[in-house]
Amino acid sequence: AWQVSDKWVVRSAYGLFFEADNNNSYSAINGASSFPWAGSYILAADAVTPYKGIFNWDAGFPTDRYVAPAFDVSYANRGGSPAMTHERYGNPGYTQQWNLNIQRRLPGKFLLDAGYVGNKSTGLKNSTLTRYNQIPFSAVTQFGRNLTNAVTSEAQAAANGIKYPYAGYKGTVAGALRQFPQIQGVSTFSGFGAPLGFSTYHSLQLTIDRQFANGVSMYANYVYSRTLSNIESTFEGENSGPLDVYNLTLEKTPASYDIPHMFKAYAQYELPIGRGKAIGGGMNKWVDALVGGWNISGILNYFNGGPLGFGGATSPLAGAWNGGQRPNIAAGNMRATTWNRDNFDFATIMNPINTYLNKSLFSDPANLTLGNSALRYSQIRGFGTVNEDFGLLKNFRFSESKTAQIRCELLNAFNRHTFGGIQTSVTNAQFGQVTSISGNRSIQLGARFQF
Repeated sequence: AWQVSDKWVVRSAYGLFFEADNNNSYSAINGASSFPWAGSYILAADAVTPYKGIFNWDAGFPTDRYVAPAFDVSYANRGGSPAMTHERYGNPGYTQQWNLNIQRRLPGKFLLDAGYVGNKSTGLKNSTLTRYNQIPFSAVTQFGRNLTNAVTSEAQAAANGIKYPYAGYKGTVAGALRQFPQIQGVSTFSGFGAPLGFSTYHSLQLTIDRQFANGVSMYANYVYSRTLSNIESTFEGENSGPLDVYNLTLEKTPASYDIPHMFKAYAQYELPIGRGKAIGGGMNKWVDALVGGWNISGILNYFNGGPLGFGGATSPLAGAWNGGQRPNIAAGNMRATTWNRDNFDFATIMNPINTYLNKSLFSDPANLTLGNSALRYSQIRGFGTVNEDFGLLKNFRFSESKTAQIRCELLNAFNRHTFGGIQTSVTNAQFGQVTSISGNRSIQLGARFQF
């Protein structure tokens, strides 16, 4: 921190934080419960005489029921679900955080703070960014529907223009082209703890703050920001797999929580009316009990909505392609020009007037092709937040130790409604429609006596 003068201060900071090697409340090793290396006790009731129980407690725990661990290297080959720790597991992810703020003291007890705040996360653990045994999409382009052809011999492999994986292999062309053709079917599996996740955040943050003086306090904050990432979080199961594991650049996208514009404000005003105040300072206590001691306050929240992503696209080749799929989106304005929130028809969801998306730009990709859409788009967003809350309260003081308060709070004071439920699956009959609306005004009344 550098105090340039009585009214100017410059502050800056940098931090480097490493991600702990936690298991996110899951098992320490992904799929560990599937591996019998810990041994087990067979404690099920006897099938013939279950009513007798399996042992007498006075005789001690039955150690003869322990089954020693065994490692079955063919577990996945016989239909089990394979699991693997990623080869780079152990390289800790880390986050860099930095800021540069300039603060200025203004007249009237106001403080202005303008700052650039950013962070960058690297090497975050996320298993879903891996997909072992996925065939390259070039194989779909090269072999097409022949990927589903049976391969049970060298002759069949040669007839399809591929190498026979190993003696005794029985499967399909797609299965034979995988990294691990011995695993049954065309399934893929993830590498636990893959340090492949990243995110970046850059923002301009403006804050104006007024300390409480003359009955008034105020605070307002505006943030203009951008968040990009290839994962949603490092928690297992919270991210969908990649479109093509061999091209992870396709996963770089605005995060679902990317909110470019966010404004929040709070103000409180203690009315200058009542005994000892600027207005009516000498009024008697009965009049003061009626008109003195009132406070009004308000909270304002105005945010953008989150970026939309689209799904529901049909697999390029069912039974052969084991990667992801996304829709095709043509260039143009993704928002329907006919959308008008004032005309929303809640009674008939499928009314064309409820169409939010320009459906003509979206399509299900043709067979044997991957869709061209990104995971999410900042150009088209869901509905944001517009909300105002107001409060009115009055304080009573009967003595040094006895006070009371009555209050009225108006939440969503202007009864604003928020649209939602935008159908983003391109193969759904309701695609592009707004399907829900929420929000209502709430009024709370309360009283409190303190002694």
